[in-house]
Amino acid sequence: MEYRSDLVNALESILVDAYGDAEQYTAFLTVIEDETQVPVSAKLLGTPVTVTGFDFLDDARGVIATCKGPDGVGEVALADLAFLPDTVTAWIHAAYRFHLGLRPFPVKPALTGPGRTEWSLIHRRRRARAAH
Repeated sequence: MEYRSDLVNALESILVDAYGDAEQYTAFLTVIEDETQVPVSAKLLGTPVTVTGFDFLDDARGVIATCKGPDGVGEVALADLAFLPDTVTAWIHAAYRFHLGLRPFPVKPALTGPGRTEWSLIHRRRRARAAH
C-alpha cells in the first residue's frame, strides 16, 4: 500500500486526544461531518446511494451513515460504503477502514498546491483546532 504513511498521519491527526473506542469513533464522526458536504454520493456493495448524514450510537456498530438508495432509506456501517477516490471523504474513509483493520478502498491524492495533498491541509486545520 503506497499511501500507508499518509493513512498513519491521518490517524494521528484524527485520533489526537481520543482515548478508548467511543472517543475514537466520535473523533472519526467529527472529522467526516466537518469535511463532507451531504448529500454525498457513495456505493454500497456496488449500488449507488446518497449519504444524507452520519452518526455514532454505540461501539458495536461504529460510525454509521444514513443512506438513500433504490430500495429506500436506511442506516449502514460507514465501513461498508465506498466514496469517489479523489475526495477528502474517501481519505477519511480509508483512514477509518485502516483503523478498523480493514483494507482501505483506493484513494487518489488531490493536489492543492506544490507537493501538498488536500489531506495535508485538513491535517493542519485539525492540529490547529486541537491546539486551541
